[in-house]
Amino acid sequence: MAPITDPEDLKASKRKRDAEEHSRRKRAKRDRLSSQQAIVNGQYQTENQPTSANGSHAPHPEESMPEKAIPLKKEKKHRSKATTNIAKSQLPSWKISQPMGGRMLDIDPILTADEKHMILAHNTSLQVYYCADSLLLRNIRLPILSGADTLEHIISTCPSPSDPEFVWVASSLGRIWLINWTTGEGSSSNLKVKCDMLNGMAVESIKINEKTRDVPFICVGKGNNWSILACDVRDRQLNSTKVLLSQKTVIHNILSVRGGRALIASAERNVLLGSLRSRDSTSFSHIEYEFFSFDCSDEITCLDVRAAERVHLNRASQRKEGNEAVLDVVVGCARGAVFSYNDLLPQLRVLQNSKTRDFSLQPRKYHWHRKAVHAVKWSRDGSEATLVLWQLDTAKMDFLPHLSASIENIVVSARGSAYALHLDDNSAMVLSTAEMKPTTYVAGVQTLITPQPFSKDELVRRVGQQYTSRLFKTPAAISPLDTTRISFCVGNGQQIGHSGCGPSTPLIQTLDLNTIQSISKQALTRTNPTDVNMTAKGRPVTEPRITKMAYSRDGSWLATVDEWQPPFRDVEPLEGAASERREVYLKFWGVSAEDHSLGLVSRVDAPHYAGRSEPVFDLAADPSSHRFATIGKDGVVRLWKPALRKRDGVLLKSQSGLPLQTWSCSQAIHLREKSIPDGPDATAVRSHLQESGAVHFSEDGSTLVCAFGNGQESLVYIIDAETGKIRTSLNGLCQGDIQGVGLLSSSLIVVSDDLIVYDIVRDELVYGIQLRGDEQSTGSSILSHLALDHQTSSFAVAISRRKLESLSVRSELAVFGPRQSEPEIVREFPHPITAVVPSGQGSSGFLVLDAAAQLWSVSRGTETRSAFAQPLADMRLDDVDVEERRGGVAEAEEDDKPVAALIEAGEEVASEDEMMDIDDVPTPEDVGASGGDDDDIYPAVVPPQRLAELFDAAPAFAMPPIEDVFYQVTKLFSADPTAAAR
Repeated sequence: MAPITDPEDLKASKRKRDAEEHSRRKRAKRDRLSSQQAIVNGQYQTENQPTSANGSHAPHPEESMPEKAIPLKKEKKHRSKATTNIAKSQLPSWKISQPMGGRMLDIDPILTADEKHMILAHNTSLQVYYCADSLLLRNIRLPILSGADTLEHIISTCPSPSDPEFVWVASSLGRIWLINWTTGEGSSSNLKVKCDMLNGMAVESIKINEKTRDVPFICVGKGNNWSILACDVRDRQLNSTKVLLSQKTVIHNILSVRGGRALIASAERNVLLGSLRSRDSTSFSHIEYEFFSFDCSDEITCLDVRAAERVHLNRASQRKEGNEAVLDVVVGCARGAVFSYNDLLPQLRVLQNSKTRDFSLQPRKYHWHRKAVHAVKWSRDGSEATLVLWQLDTAKMDFLPHLSASIENIVVSARGSAYALHLDDNSAMVLSTAEMKPTTYVAGVQTLITPQPFSKDELVRRVGQQYTSRLFKTPAAISPLDTTRISFCVGNGQQIGHSGCGPSTPLIQTLDLNTIQSISKQALTRTNPTDVNMTAKGRPVTEPRITKMAYSRDGSWLATVDEWQPPFRDVEPLEGAASERREVYLKFWGVSAEDHSLGLVSRVDAPHYAGRSEPVFDLAADPSSHRFATIGKDGVVRLWKPALRKRDGVLLKSQSGLPLQTWSCSQAIHLREKSIPDGPDATAVRSHLQESGAVHFSEDGSTLVCAFGNGQESLVYIIDAETGKIRTSLNGLCQGDIQGVGLLSSSLIVVSDDLIVYDIVRDELVYGIQLRGDEQSTGSSILSHLALDHQTSSFAVAISRRKLESLSVRSELAVFGPRQSEPEIVREFPHPITAVVPSGQGSSGFLVLDAAAQLWSVSRGTETRSAFAQPLADMRLDDVDVEERRGGVAEAEEDDKPVAALIEAGEEVASEDEMMDIDDVPTPEDVGASGGDDDDIYPAVVPPQRLAELFDAAPAFAMPPIEDVFYQVTKLFSADPTAAAR
């Protein structure tokens, strides 16, 4: 074609080009506006075009989901117009407390010389308890390093032989602390030993150059070499170390006895015994030991040594054997055997002599344990070997009653009048040796730990032994009857709890948040505490697991769901899968108002039956009435209500005259049509469907929201709780497994692979955040939690991620508001989070439980009430208790000093004879009648007995909060002088 040369044509072409350019600009502007409706950096924007609930007038939420979104940890986000644009400085401030509770380590407890205090080692701290009342006196925190590359933990604690107020603490990275447990001093400074791994420590007081001082003996590894070192510590400084023994195998279980006269340690199947060559050393470098090594027939798990002065019957035996101490050694092995060696040193020297080839050690063997011997100790009087109490002279065994879990550590007090036991269920007790009755009991959070802690039983591979690294949620709830108590589902110890394919948690533990100690523990399913819990093939008998629990609105009812299915190994030769033999029970318990004990009222077998017992996905309590809701794999929501129990039309009553009640299903709401028929033929089809679901009541109980999906299609249903009719259904709000659903005012919150906040009144999407990043998109396990706090109108979301190339688990907690996508707080936790619950009525915030059995409190910055009580030392209340325990005349004198300090200067404290009797104190009416005026008012004089009535009214564990005590004291001094005198 020829070019256009006509001026009119040129003008027309120019106008056409301008129109096309204008049209392109309008299309680009429309594209930019429509693109703002998609997620921007992990958030939805829906201001320009609201999203319809049924998806008929707006694009589907899935269509606006980008391929990549920022995970929760990212802080920089572009805000949507639908969300409230609040500056970060204007967001409510939240604070997270220090962790409380934690796991007691597999370390011998320390009983003080006077048997009045017990020191227990936890993950990152030492906790000092009163033996008289089992109360926490002091929590000494240590700067333990915990990161992705370095994981440090306490490896050993030893009391100082020279000063009973000090304790030595060693960590796995070679750091050593000398701490005054009475004050907590010394935790900030430490000694550092150059090593790759420290595996044990023993401390003895040795005489060096006419001076006695503590010498730590440690087992360290550096490269492929393991050594026993003696440390020269003076004035809290490490001057030098000396190698006493070096070898290639790992050395552990080091012990010392009688001022360092002997050292004993183990290395796989070998026992290492060292004898001090000289008791009087002129310098530290002159400390030398003669070491012997002999083989044991099994892997060594524990050992103990005792030394006694040698008694000579004549001078011939004295010349032959000398004055060397008599060393007796007892060794516990991985297959349950206990070996006792008497007077070892002469026998070992005979073995070194090449002329006596036919001589061999002949220990006495005692075999009672079915698995590894976890602890063995000599008693102080030398008549017992271990608990079970084993009389060596008569071969008679005395058994303790069945304890709550297996014994991990045994400590005999210095006087020999008490035993301290550390149990596998995170508890410790002190038993009197005379009556074998507990005098002290300390129990912390007893939930299962992930990953499973190392046990001495694992030194030998056992039949049917299984390991699982899967994370499971821990059912937890706070009773409305008493918000200072929290309940967890726990097992009978770590080893039994992890013995099956999944965790076994048949018990419910009630924990006091004020003391972080267990109040009670009750079995909610069948257990095997005293029955035979091993099969004929040596495999453990698995126990059921409580999967869900919830309290009613007033705390008078508790609903639980427990499941059990046989292990795969037991059904392998049988036809059908193990899930076909699954047992599911929904139980309703009545809660006693006096002691909060539970009584079973109703049990529903297979509450969601569809040809077999299907699992229950979620359980929710109605906040307005006695009603519960469950959702199961059968796709049915069932509502449960109590009813009066009748027989032949006559009401049944209890012994107290109250009518008996029972629970039954009042409504069944089917969320989908039955595309798969019930019966045996549907088992194979249903087993491949990965269904998930969640259910939640609104705050007034009028609306029930539930989410249900099979991995391919997920819907959220809004249901009228009274009629059971489905009002509306929302599609596309769930991606992947459904982890939780909730209603906060008019905001619907759904947690799956994404966090979705949807306004059901405006019928539009508020915002959304992707919770799983691309690095976790294939094959990774994720555990998410959702908890709502109606008092602060906020909700918490916790996520635990595991990357494919790493075994470590990262956990994050974020608190959101329903109207702004910017989290109010984001915090990373060192351990996986297993439970998040609201703090309960009367307080705001959340309680977080992690996989290390630690409790964290998350509260608003303006919240003055703490969820946890402080140790007595931090509250400055133990000073009076210490003085009371010391007794004596000085006690009364010291008690008078704080009282005198409160009285105004110039006033004298009246003696007991001068104290006014209550009947002699004039009343306010008498003062008014005598014509007293303001000029006659004098400063308030508070008699000491009035203060004593406040502070001595109850034991320390039953005292009211410190705020109430403070207000009562100030009321005495601010009241009328005559009233204060009364």
